[in-house]
Amino acid sequence: MATVEQRPRLTIRPARADDAPALREIFNDAVEDGLATFESTLRSIDEQKDLIAAAEQNPRRPLLVAEVRNWVCGLVSIEPHEEKLHRGEVGEITIFVRRSFRSYGVGRQLMRVAQAEASRLGYRKLVGRVLAEIEESLQLCKATGWRVVGSHQDHARHGSRLRDVTVVEYLLPAVPRAE
Repeated sequence: MATVEQRPRLTIRPARADDAPALREIFNDAVEDGLATFESTLRSIDEQKDLIAAAEQNPRRPLLVAEVRNWVCGLVSIEPHEEKLHRGEVGEITIFVRRSFRSYGVGRQLMRVAQAEASRLGYRKLVGRVLAEIEESLQLCKATGWRVVGSHQDHARHGSRLRDVTVVEYLLPAVPRAE
């Protein structure tokens, strides 16, 4: 059995242009598996490259990747949620993990890094929308300090099927302001 020192380390870093094929594959797998809350169409390489470029241009909209031994195994993004209403203080988070890495703690580590990054960026709260029947995603939220605030019935359309969505939130610790 491998010791902790011998196990491959998970690294989380900003997405780069050369990550586009891997990120597209992870996203498209989630869409095919019915895990994406509102997305129902597969993403092209060009669309993925555009998302990476947008994240590089706007530090308040980070796109981070998790990798093990140079293999991208997950992603997390933070975007302002209803920016006009909340003056950019509330962020919405999205996490996807490669099929073969689900249930290994990648999502939990991505969530914790996203929480720290959102706090550093000045967000006061994070929100998310999880398909109600995806227990693993709801367990991830609960395990990382999120709380369920409600649900939307028949909210996300996947083909001809309407699915319920659970709304979750995470209040970020107040960051002391310099006076």
